[in-house]
Amino acid sequence: MKTIIPTLFVFIALSGCMSRSELAKVEQELLYVQTANSAIKTETRLFRDSQFMYADTLEKLRSQWRLVAENRKSRARQAQQRADSMKIELCTFATHEEKNAYYYLNYARTKPREFCERFVVPQWDKSNSYENSLVQTMRTMAPVPPVFPDKDLYESALCHAKTLGKTGYTGHDRQTDPKTGKKCKSLFMGECCSYGRSSGLGVILQLLIDNGVPSLGHRKICLSEGYSTVGISIQSHKSYGFITVLDFF
Repeated sequence: MKTIIPTLFVFIALSGCMSRSELAKVEQELLYVQTANSAIKTETRLFRDSQFMYADTLEKLRSQWRLVAENRKSRARQAQQRADSMKIELCTFATHEEKNAYYYLNYARTKPREFCERFVVPQWDKSNSYENSLVQTMRTMAPVPPVFPDKDLYESALCHAKTLGKTGYTGHDRQTDPKTGKKCKSLFMGECCSYGRSSGLGVILQLLIDNGVPSLGHRKICLSEGYSTVGISIQSHKSYGFITVLDFF
């Protein structure tokens, strides 16, 4: 357009079709149009730049809002974790090591990968298929909600642990107490028994590794999202030194 219009006017002027005054008027109008076009281009560029600035500002605001929202969620999770810990700390019927068992059980459930890296990997025997599968499971599984102490389940676990300890029996079938002649009640939906471990962490690691149990039943119960409460009792055992019973519901 820039080359065609001047050429056209030169042609018109040379052909004598327009007077000089008419030509000057047309040139003024052309200059006005060119000035207007330049202004439009400038405004368009400014508008485009403002759109880019607006989009950039909007993205920054969105990023800040996502950060605020994530911080709020993080604080809420931390507050919930503190509240959950207090439920265990305030449990009056659990011993110190039983509370530790609750703590490490919930640690494994709610932060499986972190628990694995802290407590399983440092003593990982890679020649043991049970430990290999535990590492694989805990590194890939999604967290599950914690379980909390329950007095009735504790009484169920306590009775069974004491009876097992006195008789030297191993298993889940309720036995008759040789002194009282009474048999413990079964109030659980899932039960785990650990032998020979006296610390809360040792008990939970033994159940999670589940060495020699092809079904991995103890591991599955401990990491199942199908339970919300548990009773844990650690007692002495006639044959193994210690017995821990965990009754889940």
